[in-house]
Amino acid sequence: MKHEAGFTLIEVIFVLAVLSVLILLSAPLKSSVLETKTEETFLNTLEMDLLFMQSMASNSKSIYKMSFAVPGYYTIKHRDKLFRERKIPEGWRINTRTFKEVITFNESGNLRKSGTFAIHTLNEHYNVICPLGKGRCYIEKQ
Repeated sequence: MKHEAGFTLIEVIFVLAVLSVLILLSAPLKSSVLETKTEETFLNTLEMDLLFMQSMASNSKSIYKMSFAVPGYYTIKHRDKLFRERKIPEGWRINTRTFKEVITFNESGNLRKSGTFAIHTLNEHYNVICPLGKGRCYIEKQ
C-alpha cells in the first residue's frame, strides 16, 4: 500500500474553522481602534484649525470665521471667501450652542464672542470651550 503525504478533509476544515473564529474576534477590535483614531485625528485638526484662524487673524489684521452651516462640514472663511472646508465624520453631530453656527476671530486675534459647542461622536461627547480674548480654544471630554 502506498502512503501519500497530505492533509485530510477533516484537518483542513478544522484549520479553516479556527481561522474564521480568530478573524471574527479581531474585526470588532479593529473597528473600535479605527473609530478612536478618527476621533483623535478630527479633534486635533479642529483644534489646530481654531488656533490657525486665531493666529492668521492676528497676523493679517483681518477677520476669520468658522461656520457649521453646511450639514456634514465645517468651513473657514476669510473676507467672506471660502478658505478651507473640512468634512465631519459620518454619524457625528455638532451642537453650536452659544455660537449660532459661526465662530469669529477679529483683527487682533480675539474671539468676538466666547462660548462653547458640543461634538457628539458615535462613542463619546466632547465640549469645545473658547474663552474670551486671546485664550486658546480647548476640547474636553464629557
